Amino acid sequence: MNAFLSACTDVADALRTERQLVVFGHRDTDGICAALILKLGMPGADVEVRIIRHGMRMEDMARMAGGRTPVFVDYGSTEIPVISRTFSSFYVLDHHPSPHTHQRLLNPWDFGIDGTRELSGAGVAYLVMRAYDASNTRLAPLAIVGAMGDKQYLSRFRGPNALLVEDARTIGCLEGEPDEHLVVGCLPFAEGRISALSAAKLIDACASVNRPEVAVRMLEGDRAAALEAEEIHADYTARYDRQLAAIRAARAEVVAQSKEHLATFVYLESLEPGFSGVLAEDLLEEFPEKPLVVISGAPYGLKASARARAEHLEAGMHLGTAMAYAASHSNGKGGGHDVAAGATLIPEALDEFKARLTYLLFSQIPARLKVALTIDMVSPEAAKSLAEAVSIDNEPYHGTRARTVHGTQRVYVLVSSDDLGTFRNTVDDLLVCLSSCSGVVSLSSNKV
Repeated sequence: MNAFLSACTDVADALRTERQLVVFGHRDTDGICAALILKLGMPGADVEVRIIRHGMRMEDMARMAGGRTPVFVDYGSTEIPVISRTFSSFYVLDHHPSPHTHQRLLNPWDFGIDGTRELSGAGVAYLVMRAYDASNTRLAPLAIVGAMGDKQYLSRFRGPNALLVEDARTIGCLEGEPDEHLVVGCLPFAEGRISALSAAKLIDACASVNRPEVAVRMLEGDRAAALEAEEIHADYTARYDRQLAAIRAARAEVVAQSKEHLATFVYLESLEPGFSGVLAEDLLEEFPEKPLVVISGAPYGLKASARARAEHLEAGMHLGTAMAYAASHSNGKGGGHDVAAGATLIPEALDEFKARLTYLLFSQIPARLKVALTIDMVSPEAAKSLAEAVSIDNEPYHGTRARTVHGTQRVYVLVSSDDLGTFRNTVDDLLVCLSSCSGVVSLSSNKV
């Protein structure tokens, strides 16, 4: 951890040389808290805060920056190539897993720290501001609220998160055990102490209904904004309850439609944008067999939020990797953590997205014997018809399981087994059957 803290000091030193900054924060509790930590932590600097909204492009951010040096918080690790092409100078303070490294990127994963469980985006921003000015320990409660928004209390604030808890206790602004019951003080908008989780939910409600500016004003100490946030939260809760009831009423249909997939997909017309993440989080225990993906309509297309249980991760699944792959092949974009991830896509690509996600999750699960049969069809209708016909016979047999899913014009038959004999017979029978079907353009098999 010492190496990471040293890197935080290096970033703090660099920020002292900047005259004008624009902070772009991810549109959720963690990102909003991270952005405000930077603004409040540099009171003598010219810092403007912008919250990244869905559909915002890098060229839009370049225009908003207007010559200021951008600092991306709780965002940007996976966007390093486009950020570096767009800006000659920038900073990225993030905690999401990423294949990219850059001298302007500060990410705990690069120092062996689990950014999913041990440090949020707000935590990264806080440790940089802590190095910037020792008096910024006053911002530790805000960093804890950000971590609450990313459910890091489930790991009981271990690793670098323990520094946040220690600092908040030292200044007398924290009560309780390091879990969801933590109570914090010293928040700019609260007169006394408040549940850290309740504060996170206030901020998240504003972000979810596309009103992040209310949360920003509240965190800057605007009491009127705090009252408005409470009203937004009350309305948000009522809307959430209606959607939760709709999903529960459709449970049997949802499960049936996802039978062949390696995730349970929930997509109802009544679901509103901004609710998919919290619905997936809260419904995961009611759909425990597979990862849960809740999809809602949005002005820019579809928004998908995925959540996994511990046993899914133990089986080898990584939602961030799977969602990124599925979205990239569905005219969209996605990514995130192993246990929680998101994606955006166009409605026409929904079948492709579901098929690709199942394909990638299948590739992540270990099995003694495993093969993916890929069949390209002449039309979407032919793909759907073939998948439905083949899936009828996809009952497990002697430890061999075959799943059939279809994308836009492609069918995947995914076979896994621990028994060589039944595996070989199953694959041979499938190849004979599929090669004689009408509408097949090509057929291939791949080990995954």
